[in-house]
Amino acid sequence: MALLADFHTHTSYCDGAGTPREMVETAYKMGFTDFGISGHGDYSFCTPGFGMPDMRLEQYKQELRGLRDEYRGRMNVYIGIELDCLGPVQSADYAIGSTHCIWKDGEYVPVDDTGEALAGAVGRLWKGDWYAFARDYYEVEATVYDRTRCHWVGHFDLLTKFNQGNRYFDETKDDYLEPALAAMKKLNSQGVLFEINTGAVSRGYRSQPYPSGLLLRELKGMGGGIIINSDSHRCDTIGYQFEQAVGLAEACGFRGSWMPCYVNGSQTLEMIYKRF
Repeated sequence: MALLADFHTHTSYCDGAGTPREMVETAYKMGFTDFGISGHGDYSFCTPGFGMPDMRLEQYKQELRGLRDEYRGRMNVYIGIELDCLGPVQSADYAIGSTHCIWKDGEYVPVDDTGEALAGAVGRLWKGDWYAFARDYYEVEATVYDRTRCHWVGHFDLLTKFNQGNRYFDETKDDYLEPALAAMKKLNSQGVLFEINTGAVSRGYRSQPYPSGLLLRELKGMGGGIIINSDSHRCDTIGYQFEQAVGLAEACGFRGSWMPCYVNGSQTLEMIYKRF
């Protein structure tokens, strides 16, 4: 069955290339039944000028409400936000909780800016110890629901964005897996869903979606649930390689995924399960 729903996407309101209308029109033409936009919340605490401060967020929500009304009966349009674990908590109809940076020795360290910048920070602040960096990252990641009350966790292992082929550290070593699984276990115990995210694949950083297959198999063993999203920043990557993502999920033992749904035409959301 084709997966025709995508809830992690970005527009020109944050760091995306397309306008909300362009993204919604593209999703509709692709045959999508459900489409959500999840602009970055106010991220200026780490990167000045990035994300949506409150006034811009209100403009964003107003435009998306108009598109939701315009497409009612043809495609369900959802109004979301991607909150950073260390940032301010802002509201939309649904929230993705992500860890894009961590605090170390008096400074914020972005984990997904560039590989060179991250390697430099690990060398300078963690004395080149990538496993110590991973422990600190997952200590923060473990608090993402506590801090944001998100509906699901976005790109759980984002710190591996530049680690294709274990360039910087071995993702199968216990020094890496122990803190990752501890964070996963805590979040799963809180009923949080985990996102299979194809964004780093579409942008050429990874050959497989987040999280890794190893982590997904552990999540399945914990009884956890998933949602599949593209993290698209352009019209041409909406629903990117969802067939691959579904195949990965099935190989790890999952037989379906979750998605948000408006209740009886209201702005109240519930998460529903659909089999592949």
